[in-house]
Amino acid sequence: MLFQKAKDYERANFKGLYNFINFIDKLKVSSGDMSSAKLIGENDNVVRIMSIHKSKGLEFPVVFLSSTGKKFNLNDLKEDVLLHQEMGIGAKYIDYDKQVKFDTLSKLAIKDKILLETLSEEMRILYVALTRAKEKLFITGVTRDLKKDLEKIDSNIERYPKENGKINPILIKKCKKYLEWILLVYQYEKNLCNDKVELNTYKKKKILKTLKKIDNEEIDVLEELESKKTNKEELNKIAKILDYEYQNIFDTTIPTKTAVTTLKKLESDKKILVEKEISLPKPKFLKNEKEEKITSEMKGTLVHLVLQKLDVKVDYNKEKVNNLIEELETKKIITTKEKEAINKNKILEFTKSNIWKELKTAKEIEKEKPFYINLPAKEIYKEETNKNILVQGIIDLYYIDKDNNLNLVDYKTDYVEKGNEKELIIKYKKQLELYKKALEDTYKKEVKNTYIYSVYLNKEIKI
Repeated sequence: MLFQKAKDYERANFKGLYNFINFIDKLKVSSGDMSSAKLIGENDNVVRIMSIHKSKGLEFPVVFLSSTGKKFNLNDLKEDVLLHQEMGIGAKYIDYDKQVKFDTLSKLAIKDKILLETLSEEMRILYVALTRAKEKLFITGVTRDLKKDLEKIDSNIERYPKENGKINPILIKKCKKYLEWILLVYQYEKNLCNDKVELNTYKKKKILKTLKKIDNEEIDVLEELESKKTNKEELNKIAKILDYEYQNIFDTTIPTKTAVTTLKKLESDKKILVEKEISLPKPKFLKNEKEEKITSEMKGTLVHLVLQKLDVKVDYNKEKVNNLIEELETKKIITTKEKEAINKNKILEFTKSNIWKELKTAKEIEKEKPFYINLPAKEIYKEETNKNILVQGIIDLYYIDKDNNLNLVDYKTDYVEKGNEKELIIKYKKQLELYKKALEDTYKKEVKNTYIYSVYLNKEIKI
């Protein structure tokens, strides 16, 4: 049915997996158009293999109940602690001095209760299996020594006679397989069963002898292919199938969601799939100070963090910057080693910049603001496609100044030589354009000024 709906969908003008899923969802919710897939009827001339649970409520002319020699799953009863919804908890007692453990009375009681409930459930399942056949029922099971099993059952029958016309419950409880229950009833009711039930036993050796040996015929495939004649029409049809290319193959390589930091790594003239290297670094709380290595990337992150924590209401000097960093360490936001890696002078220099002066009088300030923006994929990959990509990122800082102008700021800690500020502009122009577009879409107004603040140069660079 799903395949047929997919074919119908492809005939329409709509394309793409996303729209197809929406199409199916709408069919499910809105209309009776979603017809059921064709199922095999219980009276169809086929062999159906199913579990006993799946067969509940169904009937068939002939039924094979197989694997009755398999033991019930009673592994749960071997656990050290047993739970029962009515009786509570039963646990083993552990004698640490003697290094032994044994079942307590509460555990034995719960164990017996769970065993009875499990056997009752298995009996209900067997009842379902035995009542599915209309005309004939075949029951198969494997046992190591049937003669010995039957002798054991006969011995138990003599020891535990019927009670009020019913099989003694003690015998029922001793059985751990469907086959044992079935043989128990057969031996008890042999006189009644003779005209209804036929018991056949087959030894493994006898079954193996009846199996047919299949001689594998050797065929020279190359000779067979060369001798077979094919016409051009068939060859062209095969070639068309083998050479088929999905017309929207590029769309399958585009991520549906990505980050701004990923986009800036893409070459504008190539299709590039960015593979993220998965690393599982040791968490901070498991590291000691000696293990910790402060990389250049981490130093940049630390500077971003401190700049984010600056309060525009405070007139900073070296001491106040130092107090701020100390506070971050006290609150366990950074470690002592990270604290020592922060260049306090760089932080102080930012508080002397023109951007900081404007922040002092700004009407609205937002820091570390996440955003999402939907972009046409062709703008990023320079390929013809109708797909969109959801791009996410975090804007370091933007503010509305006293003149109601919207301003965007991005901190950069890259090394750059004095006089080569254009390197930063070229490198981050695309990223800042996305930030700018996201802000303009949100505020419905133009971003007046876009700045890169170079921490290394202690300078704002206007774009």
